[in-house]
Amino acid sequence: MVVGPLEGATARLIRVGTGAVIRVSDRVTHPGARRFSIAHELGHLVLGHVLPRPDAGVADWAIGAAHLRQRGRGEVDPEVEANAFAAELLIPEALARRRCEVSPVDLTPARGIAREFRTSLVASAVRFVELASERCAVVFAERGRVQWAVPSATFTADIPRGVPLDRASVAHDYMRKGAIDDAPQAVPAAAWIDDPTGEVEVIEHATVLDDLGAVLAMLWVPETAAAQLSMTDA
Repeated sequence: MVVGPLEGATARLIRVGTGAVIRVSDRVTHPGARRFSIAHELGHLVLGHVLPRPDAGVADWAIGAAHLRQRGRGEVDPEVEANAFAAELLIPEALARRRCEVSPVDLTPARGIAREFRTSLVASAVRFVELASERCAVVFAERGRVQWAVPSATFTADIPRGVPLDRASVAHDYMRKGAIDDAPQAVPAAAWIDDPTGEVEVIEHATVLDDLGAVLAMLWVPETAAAQLSMTDA
């Protein structure tokens, strides 16, 4: 593994003769984030996403869905597969699931996973919602907009990418005040998802990611709110 300048990626798999080197961007400073970046690139290698380019020599390995289709695997996103590989490698379901069966939901279990498995809070929160049975979702926001959201299997509402943070959300406080009250709080469901009644509340636990200048928010829909939002049939 080599750490150094890298444009357009947090890590990259590079072929060197018959071997390979993983180069990690020097912008990735958190040890847990570095471990995930390395595991992600290993996933590309182990899952067969990579092929040596025809010009040989020292070159990036080509990654593409076309290779996957040739192997009869359909329209599979190799980045999604590599993320799944990294998550299972670093935070095995058999060891982590017990931490994810909790109620109420906030960022506390994700922080516990991060400590136990030496992973970043972001990766740990994503793994939590992947394994949780409660209706919850983790949202990553930057520059006042949602960059991405990962829901649990039972959280059926949509949180689109690119939408501005609602002023009623805790996450928006970072834009307004430069700080966040790092504690679970009740907020209008409409701050995050569609609520025709405008009366339902969900629980939001947001925290600032100082190293990224971003906000991570865990959303939880309690049972009574789920019934009002017609999410109980999921």
